[in-house]
Amino acid sequence: MRRMLLIVAVVSAGLLLMAGCGKQDAGAGISKKPPLVKVVPARMETFTSWLQATGDVVATNAVTISATVEGPIAFCPWREGDTVEKGAKLLQIDRPIYREEVNASEATLRVAEAKLADLRAGARPEEIAQAGEAVTQLKDCTAFAESDMKRIEQMVTSGSLPGEALEKARVAYVKCRTQLVAAQEKLQMLKAGPTATAVAVQEALVQEAAARLEKAKATLAECTIAAPFDGVITRVLVRPGDLATAKAPLLDLMERDSLVVRFGVPEAQSAAVRQGAKVKLTFDALPGRESDASVSRVFPELDPKTRTRLAEAEIAADIGAAPGMFARVAVAVRTVENAVVVPDGAVLTTPQGGRTAFVVNGDKAALRSLTIGLEAGGRVQVVEGIQPGEQVIVAGHEALKDGAQVRLPGSAQPAPSAGGQR
Repeated sequence: MRRMLLIVAVVSAGLLLMAGCGKQDAGAGISKKPPLVKVVPARMETFTSWLQATGDVVATNAVTISATVEGPIAFCPWREGDTVEKGAKLLQIDRPIYREEVNASEATLRVAEAKLADLRAGARPEEIAQAGEAVTQLKDCTAFAESDMKRIEQMVTSGSLPGEALEKARVAYVKCRTQLVAAQEKLQMLKAGPTATAVAVQEALVQEAAARLEKAKATLAECTIAAPFDGVITRVLVRPGDLATAKAPLLDLMERDSLVVRFGVPEAQSAAVRQGAKVKLTFDALPGRESDASVSRVFPELDPKTRTRLAEAEIAADIGAAPGMFARVAVAVRTVENAVVVPDGAVLTTPQGGRTAFVVNGDKAALRSLTIGLEAGGRVQVVEGIQPGEQVIVAGHEALKDGAQVRLPGSAQPAPSAGGQR
């Protein structure tokens, strides 16, 4: 019995050994396939690095209209969304007292101007003739009074008349003589015309009256408020009949063409954003619309709280944006001409922090050390390490080694090796 068991064991061991040899020979006849990889050619193109940011649509020219005088609102037909042209009447405040002040000032000016015109015209011929006639009469009166005084003096000397008669005659003569001198001076003044001083004084009075009139008109003009520019009314705070007070807001006005996207740039990239840089704008509220723009303004200071620098990009008028909309901003911060560009999936990072990539030479993978430049939009600029047109592996290279055999999609499969067949 023991002998039978031993024979069975030996036979079983032999069969197992033969089966193992058969499996080993079959395995030796199958070759391992090279890994399948995906490649793309390295391209030479103009490569731009974009800074991504977010911003808001704002109007740079938006004002709040306020009154400088008090009074009831007499004109305000506007509603939000109405458009107005520059110079159009926005509001009217009713103040009759200011109109009356203008009327009174106009009358005062007319009187002052009439007096000045009268002075400059000089005396009329009739006035000069009357003055000359008065001089002639007073000359005759003076001559008669003088003759009469001499006659009475002789009679007083002879004792025919008392001394009081002579005194009366002298008083009459002096009176006529004084009136004659005054008449002669008046005649000379009429002939000479007004003095320069009199004209200057009256001219000053005219200027003063004109200034008072302009002041009254300016005060009245403050009752009418006109649009400072072409724009859209965004808010109305009063209606006709409301009482306007000085400095109180009445309505808001916005210039539609002044819309910009204002966005913040982090401190690390703040020096890279410059005026005139290209910008691409997209709006969540306007899907499918991308607007090309440029940086129109870069603010000189950073916000000390957020450590960001504000910048603005102009918006095309026909895009349909409105103040308050959220915008996504892409700013071109650097552009390189004739750059060698590969997908970022082709670049591997070594444990030491280096950058490498595999290129295909024939049917083998060659490892290259890279010097990287710009990175943006899923692409990488290769400064050194890859030439334009080389086939760069972008998939299937995770476990590759330098010099490893690879195969490409659609390439012929390597034939199985004939070694190991029995």
